[in-house]
Amino acid sequence: MASLNDYELIISDVDGVIVREGEPIWDNIKALRRIQDNGTEIIFVTNNSGFSRILLARQLSYLGLKVTPNMIITSGLAAAIYMKEKLSVKSVFIVGEEGLVEELKNNGFIILSSTEAELYLPDAVVLGLDRLSTYDKLSLAMRCISKGSKFIVTNMDRLWPAKDGLKLGAGALASSIIYALKRDPDFIAGKPNTWMIEVAMRYSNVKNLNKVLVIGDQLETDIQMGLNIGADTALVLTGISTLADVEKSSIKPKFVVNTLLDLL
Repeated sequence: MASLNDYELIISDVDGVIVREGEPIWDNIKALRRIQDNGTEIIFVTNNSGFSRILLARQLSYLGLKVTPNMIITSGLAAAIYMKEKLSVKSVFIVGEEGLVEELKNNGFIILSSTEAELYLPDAVVLGLDRLSTYDKLSLAMRCISKGSKFIVTNMDRLWPAKDGLKLGAGALASSIIYALKRDPDFIAGKPNTWMIEVAMRYSNVKNLNKVLVIGDQLETDIQMGLNIGADTALVLTGISTLADVEKSSIKPKFVVNTLLDLL
């Protein structure tokens, strides 16, 4: 069986692999520490736009991993880069948490408040995981989109792994607007979109996809993204997808392991 040490670059998810709502998943962390010590490069790619990359880098470093903010790609960062490079977007209304607001501010976007968005139509509505979202906020986002704002979604995750069980993901919030307006988003930044990999590879010294392993806990996001780019994939059973899910799904990872220690 192949080993984590056979790869030059590991692209790893965070929620469900490294942490579960802030609680460390120690076996996986130990495995990644060991391969880092052996010189393997790791980039963390997460659909959770609520993370601040600076704070997440500190948290992961505290757990013993060698991490800088440039080693973390969030769906919020991926959305910001896409809008800067591909769209004429200056002002945004955000349904999302602190990490998404931080990324959009850092990339020069004008952030409109709810009152401002009612008066001045934003160029785009950017929607991510928002655990404090309200009916009124989602309704305002829907009205802006109906009037012409671009509809940008950080990710379409149906579920989010929490300590006390699964919770609604960003995709569940986005789906309310998709259903209400009978229209799809203009862009979905996160996994399984290979845009996340394109952004990640900009920060990596490794360019050969044959030397890349994509690790995650969800078949339809992490594993599908890896398959989309032709990389090897490993599903770790510490998050959302289960062995039963693998057996029923057409999405087949190269490896299925209880923890990443099984790949050492």
